[in-house]
Amino acid sequence: MEKIAFEVDDRVAKARKEAPAEKRRDIATKMNIRITRELFDYDKQGFEQYLEQLRNNMAERGLTQEILDDILAEG
Repeated sequence: MEKIAFEVDDRVAKARKEAPAEKRRDIATKMNIRITRELFDYDKQGFEQYLEQLRNNMAERGLTQEILDDILAEG
């Protein structure tokens, strides 16, 4: 994965800096999914393949399937 930067208001930036590491990871995952949806016109099968790849990458970093399911359910 590659890091990108984008601007947010000062309040959001401060809250993100003060959030626990797990919350920051959850937010990053949600943002990745949202940006992907905005930038690419995936069909359902293509998007499911992308999510599977994302799940594998996140599992390697310690994010479990249960946590990913919770994140996706919230989105």
